[in-house]
Amino acid sequence: MDENSRTIHDDVRQRAVELLEADVGRRHLARELGVSDATARQWARAFAVGGAEAVLNAGSHRKVYDYETKLAAVKEHVERGKSVRDVMVKYQIPSESSLKAWCRAYRRDGAHALVNKRRGRKPRSSAESSS
Repeated sequence: MDENSRTIHDDVRQRAVELLEADVGRRHLARELGVSDATARQWARAFAVGGAEAVLNAGSHRKVYDYETKLAAVKEHVERGKSVRDVMVKYQIPSESSLKAWCRAYRRDGAHALVNKRRGRKPRSSAESSS
C-alpha cells in the first residue's frame, strides 16, 4: 500500500471512530464512509472491544493469545452459548475471525488444537550442525 492510500485509509478509520463515538449504527457507518457492511460491522465490534485504538490500529499488529485465554473464550461460546460479541468484549479479542477459527478448531480437534504452535523454520539438530 503506498503512502497516499494509507493516509486516505487512516482518514476513513478516523472518521469511523468519530461516528462510532457518536453512537451511529453500522449501516449508517457503512453508507457514510462508503465501506461494506461487513467492514462497518468489523469496525463496530473492534470499537466495542478496544475503543478507538482497536479501529485505528486494526491489522497493524497481531496479538498472540495464550492457550488458557483461547480455551476459556471458546468454551464461553461453544459450551455456554455466549454470543461471539459478548465473548470478544469479555476477553478483549478484537478479531471475530480469530475467535471463530478457534471455535472451528476446537469442535474439529478438541482443546489441544488451541495450543500455540511454534512458527518458522525448525532449528537444526546438534547432529546436523557438527557435520
